[in-house]
Amino acid sequence: MVLNNPILSVHWNEQSPIIDELLKSSESMSIHSLKQGFEAEVIEVRSGTRSFILKMWNKSSNPNIALQYELLYTLFEQGIAVSNPVGWGRLGDVQVLLTSNDGAPLNYLNNDIMTEFAHILSAIHRADVNAIEQLPKHDFISYFFYNVHLYPDIELALHQLLPLVQLQQDCLIHGDFHLGNIVGEQGKFKIIDWTNAQYGDPRYDLAWSCVVIRIFVSERYADSLQRAYMLEHSLDEETFEQFTALALLRLLFLHRRKDVTLKSVQVDKLRTHLMRNRWLQQNEFEGFRAKKIRNDEGMNIDVIYGQFPILKSDKLVLKKVEESHLDDVFAIYDNDNVFEYCGIIPKHNKATVKSMIGHFERDYNKRSSVKWGIFQQEDPGRLVGIIEAMEFNQKVNSVTIGYFLVEKSWGQGIATEAVRILVDFLFRDVGVNRIQAEVMPANDGSKKVLLKNGFSYEGTLRQATLWSGKGVVDLEIYSLLQGDVS
Repeated sequence: MVLNNPILSVHWNEQSPIIDELLKSSESMSIHSLKQGFEAEVIEVRSGTRSFILKMWNKSSNPNIALQYELLYTLFEQGIAVSNPVGWGRLGDVQVLLTSNDGAPLNYLNNDIMTEFAHILSAIHRADVNAIEQLPKHDFISYFFYNVHLYPDIELALHQLLPLVQLQQDCLIHGDFHLGNIVGEQGKFKIIDWTNAQYGDPRYDLAWSCVVIRIFVSERYADSLQRAYMLEHSLDEETFEQFTALALLRLLFLHRRKDVTLKSVQVDKLRTHLMRNRWLQQNEFEGFRAKKIRNDEGMNIDVIYGQFPILKSDKLVLKKVEESHLDDVFAIYDNDNVFEYCGIIPKHNKATVKSMIGHFERDYNKRSSVKWGIFQQEDPGRLVGIIEAMEFNQKVNSVTIGYFLVEKSWGQGIATEAVRILVDFLFRDVGVNRIQAEVMPANDGSKKVLLKNGFSYEGTLRQATLWSGKGVVDLEIYSLLQGDVS
């Protein structure tokens, strides 16, 4: 749709030579309305083969467009992925900003693209913006949680969390880095909408981006962004989880204020994340309380599959098995002794084990099973075992578990502790009623692990199951009911 040309009426406060070129060729310019933002009208300006974006802020919004123009110019000169600023000025009482048009919103994602976004975010955080005198340094709560006192549950959680995270304000942050603010064409991406740019904490910038992607897009792509960013920055998982808690609170806050609209599936995802975050799970949030689960209602499977659950104790961490753990996983699967009493065939080819790690994620996405890597808190980078929950039977509210450790970690109580952590999670958070395990009669070590965790021997199924590499076997059945521990 061709509209009246506002370019001709703008009083330009700052401009590049491109403005003069556009004014000289005004007869060949065309103006086209685009999808409107919350605070600004957006139109496309075409001149020959070139295309530009003109944003016109409404009177109720009063951003510092002079600052945005200076910031874009500074970043563009440093080779950071931002649009080329062409000019800013006023159209009557309305502020306007003209930039290059660098493509459309994204309609396709993959892990390589998410890695590129991580590089861009990292470059933003390393940008030299010392010469920009007007770049603000806002108070975190008053800026990101304005009038939070109207929501006492969120305010309480914030004041509990902030002393732990020790916010910094030592670099440029975008303030709202997510897929809606990224455009691109032909594999080249640009970051737009710099209204929230300020001195801030890059850890929050990353956490906010990951939370938005988790809730509105997918866990997989959020994980890809997080992993790629952390390869360039030293950031431990506990600290990142604290900043993730801040980002979750902000999304809850914006949803409560009706600044962000969440669909029912997104509300469920947010509830799951609030429940699973160790820094927020003790809080009660209005409208987001954990759903009480009775045995006749079945298990809450979304607690498992809404976000990959990280389970912790003072000694162990159970978390996702990644390709980076290949050597440790191979050390387990390459050992015939580990699988002497398991229905698993050892794998002596590292490429095969690498493919198998991909199958772990496939099975998780299919909601058929979950495999956690077992890590010791004293050495959180080294995987020492795997524990699994599988065969989720929602009709009778039961689940089967299995576990195995690298041989040199046997006899240290690691398997017993890992089973305890998983049992607590399945009973408390998932609402499972029955947990069972199948053990070959000769596997005395595994039986001791179960008995130490309160499991009961139910009997032996004689020659009842075909196990890979073992043929038809007898299996002893051990179980634990929620009523046994409550």
